[in-house]
Amino acid sequence: MFSQPPRAVDATLPIRIRYSTNAAPQSLASFAYGPTAAGTDEAALHLHLPPHGDGSAQEHWLSPNPVTHRAAFGARIAEDGSLLYAAWTLDEAAHGGIEAASEEVYRQIAALLENGGYPHPIKIWHYLGAINEGSGDDERYRRFCVGRASALVPGQPLPAATAVGLQAAPDRLTVFLLAAKVPGIRIENPRQVPAYEYPRAYGPVSPSFSRAMLMPWGQLFVSGTAAVVGHETKHPESTGAQLRELALNLDALVARAESIGGRRLAPAALKVYVRRPEDLAEVEALAARLFPADCPRLTVLADISRADLRVEVEALYDPVTDA
Repeated sequence: MFSQPPRAVDATLPIRIRYSTNAAPQSLASFAYGPTAAGTDEAALHLHLPPHGDGSAQEHWLSPNPVTHRAAFGARIAEDGSLLYAAWTLDEAAHGGIEAASEEVYRQIAALLENGGYPHPIKIWHYLGAINEGSGDDERYRRFCVGRASALVPGQPLPAATAVGLQAAPDRLTVFLLAAKVPGIRIENPRQVPAYEYPRAYGPVSPSFSRAMLMPWGQLFVSGTAAVVGHETKHPESTGAQLRELALNLDALVARAESIGGRRLAPAALKVYVRRPEDLAEVEALAARLFPADCPRLTVLADISRADLRVEVEALYDPVTDA
């Protein structure tokens, strides 16, 4: 289900991500995966992404500071004086479909960032059902991208992002973000064309996100990363080859961030999205060889934004402190 070995804690970092089967105190945010289980945090956002193995899993964003909660800008908000978490759940049908719902939530995000005291988005997560449904420009992910782009101010900095599909019928669009009072540095991958520069073949508008965001305190928030080189999908018929390719993308992205930030980075949390249940065991076995054994890792079933992609990984990297 998830890998959660003991790990040293750097108390100076403003956020840590942990996976468990129980509620956690002092969380900026919590997420529940799979069937609701005993011990689930009542405030957790339930994401309908079945974890590998039986039962449920939880994800906690741990803060070293007191957390306060409020509702504003259509969102559930938690903040600790350094970081802000906000979550929206929109009924697609009530908003006229995925494109209109996407535009609406991004208008609410813009209002929050302008007036909520934390103007700098670090990363935004998006979960929608049947993400690959529809052909050509009518694919739901492409319509989502159109709606998002409609609400963005041209030229504004783009945060890191993840967009994956719930393996369920279209129903609700769930979006949440992490924002800060200070800006980060956008990081692009030298092996990949920036997503916001993708050619027309991938939709009426390019996806609006950066590959990663490097924050002043040294943490690197990595977008959903897949087996894309340049702008093309690699190894569409092999899940294992795709996982190895995306690991090379992660290595290149981290090397770029280290060269800019001047600090070594180590993975602190990995979330693996796998499209097909029959690939879970292979992905888990290969991930155990590709990624450090002491890095917490959660593997869940989800659809990926391109129909020919079988696996995707998002990550948080921490700066390495010298002993």
